[in-house]
Amino acid sequence: MQPIESTPRIPLWGFLNKFQKTVMTITSVLIVGMICYAVVARYVFGSDFYGSEELIQMLAFWLYFMGAAQGSREKSQISADILTCYITSEKWCRIAHLIKDFLTTAICILVTVWAVKFVAWGFVMMPKSPVFRLPMLIPHFAIGLGFVLMSMYHFIYLIQDLTAQFRLARQAQPVKVSREQD
Repeated sequence: MQPIESTPRIPLWGFLNKFQKTVMTITSVLIVGMICYAVVARYVFGSDFYGSEELIQMLAFWLYFMGAAQGSREKSQISADILTCYITSEKWCRIAHLIKDFLTTAICILVTVWAVKFVAWGFVMMPKSPVFRLPMLIPHFAIGLGFVLMSMYHFIYLIQDLTAQFRLARQAQPVKVSREQD
């Protein structure tokens, strides 16, 4: 099955793609910039960029989880799909693929429920970062949003693969030809 980009029927897909790539680009540039600034400040000017680790960590959460969502979207995550190497039947290979899709989606939805509960806990407790006293909802929300997006992409791929499997099964059934009686 093709990635979601090949089915541009819903405008949300294009927006999510641009959003995820923009967040990944901005956070990457900011992280590299902060690390460079911290190194120059420490080793050239002899001062310290106090709290840089805290800011870099918050940006890294956004980078990692938007990257994970983008990997789910593009189907470019690392997978150990060794079972399909040993299955010679195309039918059983498709069935194994559907089982893998179902398990991936189920586990992702389970972890998404935990991530959403974690974000909800953050709204109730409102923890703050130690140095700048920034709300920890900044990185927590990245976790929740990342898992919601991953679950959504995996669910859509599961539905696409199921419909493709049903279409193939319907095409494989022999067509009954009725004979006219003489």
